[in-house]
Amino acid sequence: MKKDNLFRIDGRFYYGWVMLLCGFMSMFICYVVKVNCQSLFYNPICEELGVTRTAYIQTNTVMTVTMLLSSAFIGKIYKKFPIKWVLTACVTLTSVCYLLMSRATALWQLILLAGIQGIGWSGATNLPVTIMVSNWFGPKVKGTAMSIGMLGSGAGALVWVKLINSVIVNSGWRSAYVAMAAVNAIMIPIALLLVVSTPLDKGFERRVGDPSKEEMAKAGIQTQKAGITGGQALKTARWWLQWLAGMVTMIGAAAFSAQFVAYYTQVTGSSDTAATLYSAALGTMILGKFLVGVLSDLIHVKRMAVLTPLFYAGVFVCMALSSSNMVFSKVLIPLYLIGGALPSTIPFLITAYNFGDKEYGVMSGWMNMAGNVGQIVGPTAAAIIFDVTGSYVLAWVIFAALMVLVSLLYLASSLVSKKQIQEMGYTPVK
Repeated sequence: MKKDNLFRIDGRFYYGWVMLLCGFMSMFICYVVKVNCQSLFYNPICEELGVTRTAYIQTNTVMTVTMLLSSAFIGKIYKKFPIKWVLTACVTLTSVCYLLMSRATALWQLILLAGIQGIGWSGATNLPVTIMVSNWFGPKVKGTAMSIGMLGSGAGALVWVKLINSVIVNSGWRSAYVAMAAVNAIMIPIALLLVVSTPLDKGFERRVGDPSKEEMAKAGIQTQKAGITGGQALKTARWWLQWLAGMVTMIGAAAFSAQFVAYYTQVTGSSDTAATLYSAALGTMILGKFLVGVLSDLIHVKRMAVLTPLFYAGVFVCMALSSSNMVFSKVLIPLYLIGGALPSTIPFLITAYNFGDKEYGVMSGWMNMAGNVGQIVGPTAAAIIFDVTGSYVLAWVIFAALMVLVSLLYLASSLVSKKQIQEMGYTPVK
């Protein structure tokens, strides 16, 4: 029998790599459409409907509230039903909402549809790829596998942001919503034809990256998918510190995604220049998420959780300085290479390491709730600061300070609850 390696288990090609490609595509398509393309609509919709940015941002607020509520149970739904059917249902719902948004004539209609859409987005963006990676890859390569799946958002940003912005410029925001519905729907046949829930469904009893029998015995674990329950995790200070770190991260990251194009349109006077700069920053994720994942495996995810937010702090400092010198808009791009990977990699890798795979889908959904809270606060705070001061500069300074706080929260989380988690029956294997 041939020796197992990264691509073969028991003499067969390991199907987990196909699943990783499916996760990559969910980020390449759904995540980019939802997170990165939405900011392109601020100026045209506000101008046509005659509303302020603070008023329009409520579409994001309502959508995020429904995502927050849905995230409380979407992980359990993914655990109970086959991934392909849950993912298909979520993507279908979000695409139908985009079609209806293209016909909206008032802000309240967009708000209502955004609220419905949030239910679908809770299960159609980063949650599917985190569950796929957790189900199909062991702790030795989980960081690398997660980063490969997550870097789909960087690749997708290079394609869809420019395309959707071009549709807005040439045909208007209504046509762009139709285009977004069509792009998003590409994920439906991928889910139906390729997605398989667990390795056992394909006849694999072991995963790539699992510890050997000797390593398992040394760590005192009996099964490859070890860990504690979500209920046990909630009783630890480690969980709440990392949950708070995830929330604060998304306060800044959501404001970055929502207001970046509007800010640089104001600074440069050109929406096309702003969209190009936005695409360039997001494009670094092709390499950045991979680097963060690999480094998490090499030097430990706990260290990367402390270092990565500091790069994001540098991004916001450069954005603030860009108001007086556009040279800093170029400096932020290499900083975003690492910092921008923070929201979609570190919270989920640190959850898998700290608490294991036993109820990872449930806890991943709860971590999404932290992000949802941040998504409500960040864009709204940035919009209010703009409406009051006429500039986003103060917002970027505040968000830079918050990223330093994230670094400190992750540092604190790594120092607490060690004995408590061990007493619950789990010792992280790395």
